[in-house]
Order: sequence, then structure tokens, then C-alpha cells
Amino acid sequence: MKLPYNWLNCILICLSLMLSAVIHARQDESTVTDIAIPNSLTVEVDKVVKDEDIQRRLENIIQASNWFDQAKVSVNEGIVVLEGQTTQEKYSDWAESLASKTDGVVAVINKIDLNFDESWSLQPAADEATSMFKSIIRALPLIVSGLVVLLITYLLAKLISSLTHRVLQKRINNAFILRLTARMLAIPVIVIGLYLILRLTGLTQLAVTVIGGTGLLGLVIGIAFRDIAENFLASILISLQRPFSIGDIITVDNHKGVVQSVTTRGTIIMTLDGDHVHIPNSTIYKSVIVNLTANPNTRMNFLVGIGYDDNIAEAQDIISGIFSKHEAILEQPEPLILIENLGASTINIRAYFWVDNEKHSPAKVRSSVIRLTKRAFDNAGVSMPDEAREVVFPDGIEVTSRSLPAAAPEKPKQLEPLESTQEQNLSSEVEDIQKQYQENPLAEDGDNLLK
Repeated sequence: MKLPYNWLNCILICLSLMLSAVIHARQDESTVTDIAIPNSLTVEVDKVVKDEDIQRRLENIIQASNWFDQAKVSVNEGIVVLEGQTTQEKYSDWAESLASKTDGVVAVINKIDLNFDESWSLQPAADEATSMFKSIIRALPLIVSGLVVLLITYLLAKLISSLTHRVLQKRINNAFILRLTARMLAIPVIVIGLYLILRLTGLTQLAVTVIGGTGLLGLVIGIAFRDIAENFLASILISLQRPFSIGDIITVDNHKGVVQSVTTRGTIIMTLDGDHVHIPNSTIYKSVIVNLTANPNTRMNFLVGIGYDDNIAEAQDIISGIFSKHEAILEQPEPLILIENLGASTINIRAYFWVDNEKHSPAKVRSSVIRLTKRAFDNAGVSMPDEAREVVFPDGIEVTSRSLPAAAPEKPKQLEPLESTQEQNLSSEVEDIQKQYQENPLAEDGDNLLK
């Protein structure tokens, strides 16, 4: 049975906690040594205890143990001072216990220093490994019990998640929200299972902390991973509200492109230049979203200037005739041809028209209309003068006359063609963008929250 990635993480965490319990149990057990140290010995001296007798007796016993270097015992008014060096702390404690249980001793001052043996030896490591192995053997029943509880917890959580998914499948259409709800209902089962595992492994206090500190843990995680949590919550809201769909052209945070997918981390769009842009969902949710595809009709415009001697109404009728015959310009809403202003040398006319951007490219249609307008003005003799320029000569200019050669005959003016190779296909660019994204995807379809 193949476990999901999230469940594998949960199992690894539980195994780590059980191993911690083994170490915890090992620390609580009494230390096993290969030397029996008598700690209940009572040293008998004469009824009238003298400091010299206590000192001599303790020195003989300590030197006989061979556990101390440079051992020295001094006694003054029943106060024993122990000095010297030893390799283990238990030897120092034994000497202190020995002195405190000797008749006539009032107090013991332990000044024995620990001098660890720095010689190369694998015996300490072997002893530690043996002790750890024995501890693991003793903890095997706890580990097996913990694994059984972990397996039951996994199966029960899987069952609850599956049942929730089936019950809510007809009520919740959004796959991401349905999957999230099913997993959230399985979280209490996981928490209870973790609590039982900790109790079985002897970590009762930690189990109480897990149950009681769940809210605090959530608060700490929320503060530490604020940006991640913000993006995750924004992805849920975007998935519920759906301000745009796959294939829509949107403008967000100065980025314009076609929506490809929305994941729990961000929204992926492909610009009209073919660039992938990954925008965080928090930015998407808090920014102004311009959806250029929600309404398929898009209004375009262009400006053209005619001479003051030309007939304005005639120029407007020419543009209106072009709009009425163009296949990509909609009749409704009705196009508008309005006078915008009076320029220095031209009367400027602004022409507005509507295009269905799902069928046609607004940029291509605008180019086609401007070219046809220029051609129609040339045929009708409507001038399109350049802006007037005034040149001032403060000192005047000298004019001389001379004979000029005969002017060459003017070439006949060539009119604009009815069709351009660049505008033969007025279809929208969205299909091309979608095709490029399918060839170079960034996210799997299963991660797409809009599907």
C-alpha cells in the first residue's frame, strides 16, 4: 500500500517520538556498572574517635580501592576534606558517602577532581552501544504498540476522509475545498492517535502538552509562516469566489496575461509575450484585478486628423462606412466617430468601435481599421496634414531668383491595399498562448484549484 507524502511525514514524526521515549526510559533507569560499590558501609572506630584515626582509616580504604590518584584525606574536628583525582564521578560519590558514614565524622568536603582517561579506547563506546541496545530491546513492546496505534489511526483517518469526500461530493463542486474539508475532519483523529502513542511510550507530560498546546502551536505557526498562511487562505478565497477562469486575460499588479492555473502558492499567467509570471495569491486577492475576458466585447479607438478645408461630415461617413463593412467590428454596441479637438493644423477625429476578443484580436483589428481609413481618405481626397511648425528668422532672409530645371513628372500615388498579409488572420492570440503553455507547463493539472 503506497502512503501519501503527508502520511509518511506523520509516521516519521511518530517514530521519532517513540525513539525519544526509549532514550527517556534509559535515562530514568539506574546506572549499570561492572563494579559493585558498597554505599551502605559503616566504618567502625574506637569509642573515642580521634581525627587521626578517622584520617588513617579513610586513607587506607581509599588507597586500597585503586580508584584515586594523589588521594589525600585531612580531618579537623570531625570535618573530613577529600582531595585527589579519579576517572569517574561515581568513585567520587562513593568516597564522599564512605566518609559521611564513618563514626565521628561531622561533615565531608569533597574536593576530588575528575580526570577523564584520554587514552584511545573503544570500550566506552561499546558499553554505551550495549546499554542502548538493551534499552531498545526493553522498549520493543512499546514501539510495537505505538506502531499498531499509528496504523489504526491512519486507517481511521483515511476512512473518515473518504466518507466525508463521498457525502460532500454532491454539495461542494470545488475539488480543492472538498479535499481540504475532508482532510480537516481527519485532523482530530490524528491528534488523538498521537496522544495515545505518546501515552503508550511513557511521554505522558508531552502528550498533555500536545493536546493542551495545540492552539498555542497553531498561533506560533501562524506568526512564523504568516506569508505562507496568507497565500493559502487567499487561494481558498480565490477558489470560492472565482474572479477569473482558466484562459481569461487579466491585468494584476502591472502584469497582463492569460490565466493558466491557480495553485496553493500562487497564480500562473502567461503574458502575451510568452513569459511565465507567478503571482502570489495574497497579491492577487489584495490587488485590483482587470478581467479583460469576463465581457468578451472590448472597445478600441484610434485618432485621425484631417485638414481644416476638408468636410468633417464626409470624413465621419467614410469611417462609419469602413466600420459597417468590417467583419470583426460589432454592430452593437454601435461605433462612435466623434470630433475630439481642434489642433494646430488638423481637426482631430476619435473613432470608437467594439470587437469580440474571444474571436478576434483587438490589436490586429485596430491595425486593419487604421490602414483602411487611410486608404479611404486618399481615395476621397481627404487630407491628413502634418502638425504646423513655425520658424522665426530674427535677421530676415535674403531671397534670390534663378531658373529651375523642369520638374520631373509626379509618380502616380499608390493606394493602400484592401488587405494586408499581417491582417489576414484576425483571430485572438489566446489560442496561441494556451498552446505555448501546454507545451511548456509549470504546474500539474491536479494542483489547479480552478479545475
